[in-house]
Amino acid sequence: MTRPGNRPPSAAEQKLAASLAGAVDLSGLKSRAEAPRGAVAAGRAPGQPGGGSAPGAGASRVEVDEATFEQEVLVRSTQVPVIIELVSQRAPTALTAQLAALADEANGAWVHATVDVDVAPGIAQALQARAVPSVFAIAGGRPIADFEGEQPEEALRQWLDAVLRATEGKLSGPVPDADAPGAEDETDPELDAAEEALSEGDLVTAEERFSALVEARPADHTIVEALRYVQAGRRVSEESDTAEGTVPAALRSADLMLVAAEYDAAFSVLTDAVKVHFGDDRQILRTRLLEILEALPADDPRVLVARRELASALY
Repeated sequence: MTRPGNRPPSAAEQKLAASLAGAVDLSGLKSRAEAPRGAVAAGRAPGQPGGGSAPGAGASRVEVDEATFEQEVLVRSTQVPVIIELVSQRAPTALTAQLAALADEANGAWVHATVDVDVAPGIAQALQARAVPSVFAIAGGRPIADFEGEQPEEALRQWLDAVLRATEGKLSGPVPDADAPGAEDETDPELDAAEEALSEGDLVTAEERFSALVEARPADHTIVEALRYVQAGRRVSEESDTAEGTVPAALRSADLMLVAAEYDAAFSVLTDAVKVHFGDDRQILRTRLLEILEALPADDPRVLVARRELASALY
């Protein structure tokens, strides 16, 4: 059994979203940009259980195929970990019932997603699964841990606890039930317009609208974060910063890491580049780093570390 953090994701696993969603970064961009909706109108937040949810299972269990993978796994995994279980109706195991019961007990802290490998072999191939049953923990659109075969309940609990600890504070959290008492369908026309542009793939218009929102609501870090993701996604999709040299290379790497929600890695790439560049090049790198830092609260531990490292690099 593999514990979170013991096995770094392979290159193929890091491209899982690309192989199944068809566009590496747009699925991540959409989910990140739509995240502010959770604070504005929980009942309309993305990733709510749709037609693929198991009957009576609510938000804790869902059946997934290649058509529903993006919404039910990639998007939902930005809110809570999604535990994918690869199964075969030809060889059922007790593991499915165990995980289903634990998911119900967790009450939305994570989602149990079953994938029938005979119906959706592409998902198993993308995950490089070697056996059935196999279980993969997905968070932020990326595999972070896995194991093969049936396990005792205590071992399952320990593994799930480790996944929750590894993702604590890094995801947006469960989406309240839209039918729950007190859930209201509030509207935010400006945010709706920005999200609509993004959902249509119009990153230029989305950037303009999110920029206007940031100007009007500078203290809302969720909107600032969405803007930075849109900007990075536009640069990646337009293949900006394609000039040769270490500075464009650092900017490209930081954009890719930002879209993948790897803030620490993006900060490190830029601060390392600041250390070895001077003059205008250093200013370009410093400006980009400060823009990314604005996306997170000033007291975020990652921001505090990055600012200390930037100060050390500069002085």
